[in-house]
Amino acid sequence: MIKCGACGNTNPGEMVFCVFCGIRLAPADPLPARDAAFGVEELRAVVTRLASDRLAESTQRPVVHATSVRSTLEPGFRLILVQRDGSDGATYSLAGDQVDIGRTEGDLRFDDPYLGARHARIALTAGTRVLSALEKRNGVYQRLRASADLSDGDQILVGKQVLKFETVPELEKGLQPAVQQGVVLFGTPVRDSWGRLRQITQAGVTRDLYHLGRNDMVLGREQGDIVFPEDEFISRRHAQLSFRDGVGRIEDLGSSNGTFLRLRGPHTLVSGDLIRVGDELLRFEI
Repeated sequence: MIKCGACGNTNPGEMVFCVFCGIRLAPADPLPARDAAFGVEELRAVVTRLASDRLAESTQRPVVHATSVRSTLEPGFRLILVQRDGSDGATYSLAGDQVDIGRTEGDLRFDDPYLGARHARIALTAGTRVLSALEKRNGVYQRLRASADLSDGDQILVGKQVLKFETVPELEKGLQPAVQQGVVLFGTPVRDSWGRLRQITQAGVTRDLYHLGRNDMVLGREQGDIVFPEDEFISRRHAQLSFRDGVGRIEDLGSSNGTFLRLRGPHTLVSGDLIRVGDELLRFEI
């Protein structure tokens, strides 16, 4: 038997390197007769014991998974400013339980007269980012990714047009021709409408009122049922309003600049969402 000078363990006599630590063994004196008979079975037992010891040692070490480490870190996100031509502008890398956007207050500020002092907030809630409007006058708009149901009072942004959707009150439905002293009032015959769009100007007043009489109505710059020929940000056929099963819906028709719907309440952000705060268009990414 040969005792290793490095680790102190005893090795079979014919070993050149220590089976425990791998160090080259120093020559030893001839083995006694009983040790010279050390055979294959004894060597196999030694190697097996060594492997068992190392396995036991490894199971006692704490195992740290990458996912568990990541879960303890606060996830960040990015807001990319989208320029007028559709290209990416500045990128803002943000983190924290709460990020506020505004004109003079907050973590991310823009010199934009359409923004409130503290306009919007992105909060971390149950591992997701939730967007809320703090400014009620101009609010926050989200670009539609799919069709969306409309509720009375919803505000739609197509190009530069701010359009308020309204359902028609019951008292206005089915109105009969007026009769004055036995004479039917002469006027334009109209069909019943399921809704209407109120054009809101920068002065905060109504300019035009568009009644939605057919089940499908298209908004556009050149083609459609309601057109805005002077708005260069509206596509030829931009968006469609439809009425099915008593519910109004809106969807984009593949327009260049998209169709936006003002948030009614907190909105859970998904990577790729486009949001409009004031005159700033921002893309959310994680």
